[in-house]
Amino acid sequence: MIAACLTIGGKTKKDALIEFMHESAGRITTKQAREAGFSSSMLQLLVSQGVAVKESRGVFALADTSLDDFAVISLRWPKVVFRCSSSLYLHGMTDIVPGVYEVSLPRGYKEDGIVGEFPNCLVSHESKGLYGLGVVQGESPTGTTLLLHDRERSICDLVLARKRGGADTQLLGQAVNAYFGSPGKDLPQLMRYAKTMGVTSELQTYLEVLS
Repeated sequence: MIAACLTIGGKTKKDALIEFMHESAGRITTKQAREAGFSSSMLQLLVSQGVAVKESRGVFALADTSLDDFAVISLRWPKVVFRCSSSLYLHGMTDIVPGVYEVSLPRGYKEDGIVGEFPNCLVSHESKGLYGLGVVQGESPTGTTLLLHDRERSICDLVLARKRGGADTQLLGQAVNAYFGSPGKDLPQLMRYAKTMGVTSELQTYLEVLS
């Protein structure tokens, strides 16, 4: 309990850590805590007092923070990029809640148990040329910063999945209509991605139908 009595700028370290977690959307990693000047024992103190909970290895959340697997996955595995149905959902281009978390990782990256902890996580290992293509920063449903594909890359991934017989027709229609009806669409970028991913003709078909 002595640790909780130490002060930072007039606040106890415990209160300062709680404030830091609130500023981080209620959820942080042990690494983030240490970089901010808090020891792992301070996190354990919050857990022992019921103020916080341990959600995954090295990931802690305030007890009143809403559950958010997107946030936990991104904090536990920082190289994860949410893709396809998951990124479309995060972009607000579909109201279909993903039953599977689709993520990409660089080829050869050891994901260290992501599927074991999240059996509904579908991991795609991408080559150097594809991993990073169209990656942007976004937010999880509760506000944690994460990586995801931009809207153009997400559409192309979905078209590619459809080409291979693995995309939900309802999701595809909803996402494509939302994209082409939005003011911020970038059609040249969309076509560049399509060329890189080999789905130019399939995408052109959708463009003709919607034009």
